[in-house]
Amino acid sequence: MNAPLKHPLHVSDQHIRKLLQLAALRFLSLRARLLQHEVTQIGIALKSGEMTPDDADARLDELGALDLVYPEIMGAE
Repeated sequence: MNAPLKHPLHVSDQHIRKLLQLAALRFLSLRARLLQHEVTQIGIALKSGEMTPDDADARLDELGALDLVYPEIMGAE
């Protein structure tokens, strides 16, 4: 059998590893909720005319979403 891959930050104590994984999951969950709130605010401002499409692009770029989203919606391969 193959030995498990060792990551440079590998923690051998399984209890500590589980605690770190749970902390990482909580962090990602919070980050996702904050991102959802931010994009909801951008969407509301864009729909109401409080924000221009250029302003929305700038905010999306700050969030790192342009590289992820635009290729998908523009049909790029």
